[in-house]
Amino acid sequence: MAILITYPKNKVPVYWRIKLEQKDDVIYFPFRILKAVNLTQEDKEILQNSKALTITSLFGAQVFCNQLKKLNSTATIYVLSKKIQQNLENKVSNPIQVAPSENRKSLLEELKNKHVTDVCWLIGDKAEKYYSDFYGRKIVIYKNTWDKQHEGKALKIFMKQHITSALVTSISNFNRMFGVMTRVDSNEYRDINYYVLGENTGNYIQEKGLKVIYPDRKKHVLENVLDSLWHYEREN
Repeated sequence: MAILITYPKNKVPVYWRIKLEQKDDVIYFPFRILKAVNLTQEDKEILQNSKALTITSLFGAQVFCNQLKKLNSTATIYVLSKKIQQNLENKVSNPIQVAPSENRKSLLEELKNKHVTDVCWLIGDKAEKYYSDFYGRKIVIYKNTWDKQHEGKALKIFMKQHITSALVTSISNFNRMFGVMTRVDSNEYRDINYYVLGENTGNYIQEKGLKVIYPDRKKHVLENVLDSLWHYEREN
């Protein structure tokens, strides 16, 4: 039996890595390839002139620190989680504010409550549709891609391992995973417990008739889900 975590191993707290591996084989396979994009001159000027920025993912924070922070070192950066804040701290001089809960709606409400109107959302290409009705400018700073080489590696996982639980971090993540699972001559994917970080992903998976476990709190969501996963695996 094995646990599949569609999240980079180095992003999972060491405590949870050790704890999970004491029980089962743990496979870390993100089902994505993230690449920073080169901004147009227009996008650079929008970023430079914005009074507030939002960063909604750990990779987005990495791209900002590595490539974009020189463009704007004074705007307040609003982030989804403490973890993103920690990735930015000591690397940027910008003030940082954390959303009350780890989701997009909470971040948007925080901006509204603070009457922040001049805002620029720094996002990935797969997230564009989720922010289409949010006010402010949107700039895609990285792309979420996939290729045949990684698809082949994923196929070997499902051919060799009996997966009992899977942590799925996004809809695009799940779609790639589902495409691979359904190529294997087995219906075992129907018996997997799918742990999710957010409602959109969970609802999407549930529509396929699969079992979904949602986080039961709005802060420290990753740790909360890993705790639920660990308790289930320990008891079964």
